Amino acid sequence: MDVLSFSTIAGNIKNEINRKCGLNLSQTRILLYFDQNNNTALKMGDLADNLKISLSTLSRQLQQKKTVSFITVKRSEKDSSKIVLLNETGLQKIIQLKQVLNEIEEALLQGLSKQEVATFNRIFSELLQRSEK
Repeated sequence: MDVLSFSTIAGNIKNEINRKCGLNLSQTRILLYFDQNNNTALKMGDLADNLKISLSTLSRQLQQKKTVSFITVKRSEKDSSKIVLLNETGLQKIIQLKQVLNEIEEALLQGLSKQEVATFNRIFSELLQRSEK
């Protein structure tokens, strides 16, 4: 197996998301994180930790023109930290992004049986767990 093929597949997925949604990888990750966490408001430091990136990297990502249109940033009432959550535009963009991701998944798995898809998902999950160690 050519493990570098994963990079080719990932690149094709990123390109398709950009072409259909106009999103880069960092914007996609931020939107999906908030979607998976019911758009729970978070301190920037906690969001950076959860995304496994530095606070300075997150800050740069959140300052991108398009990303700014998806989020609301406000000062915490308790301390000087900043709180982040998606605004209505961001919530609407998630709907589009999830549709595109479903289309990509269907295209990638086209022609596979339910059993083959289940086997692929199991093996892929195992590979992800191993790569995170």
